[in-house]
Amino acid sequence: MGDTLRDSGIRVVVVEGIPLILNGLRSALESGGMTVAAETRDAREGAWVVHEQRPDVVIVDLDPPGRAGIELLEQLRRQYPQARLIAAVSPEHDDDKLLLTTLMAGGTGYLLKNTETTDLLRTVRAVARGYVIVGPRGGGAFSALLTSLASEFRDALPFPVLTDREREVLRLVSFGYGNRRIAQELFISEKTVRNYVSVILPKIQVASRQEAMVAAQLAGLQTNSPGTDVGAGTDAGLTDT
Repeated sequence: MGDTLRDSGIRVVVVEGIPLILNGLRSALESGGMTVAAETRDAREGAWVVHEQRPDVVIVDLDPPGRAGIELLEQLRRQYPQARLIAAVSPEHDDDKLLLTTLMAGGTGYLLKNTETTDLLRTVRAVARGYVIVGPRGGGAFSALLTSLASEFRDALPFPVLTDREREVLRLVSFGYGNRRIAQELFISEKTVRNYVSVILPKIQVASRQEAMVAAQLAGLQTNSPGTDVGAGTDAGLTDT
């Protein structure tokens, strides 16, 4: 495996209930030079293990379908917001609803358990660096999914608490734009953008930038992307945070 996939600075905790898959994940991560700081087969022990190890990335098993994995994501998001969270799902359990639930629970990555080692390592490295990865769905397909759901949520999420300027910042966040791009679009400083985002998140009752992006898209806040296509910044599932 090429040196470009090696990154010994990333520490990972793996929560996976199936021993064969757990062993495979460990082997794949270690082959890329990453450190598996700890592993557990019990989602109920996941928070304790993360508390002990304070990893960069946590891979959380969502099989079998149920609330245990989602509840662990929500707990980790609240208690250890510095950790990046990846949900691991078997292909037979993968669906759009689970993907959206994962993101709203605080997941910053979503991958299928049959993912090739190369793609697994790239996902972990990208998530550790602040990107949101939505697995096999490209940015265009994911945007189409959110657009199809927008009418259902538009009335529930009108964001009346936001000022016009805050709403415009949130609209640009919904396209996956980073602070620098938003600052360029609105002719303001990156610091001002950061200030706006820090005000917007509690106003719309979300805990992270990726949650704000999903909520804004579900609310139908997007109209036309300024400058480029709607998929800009989300190609191959990557979203700058």
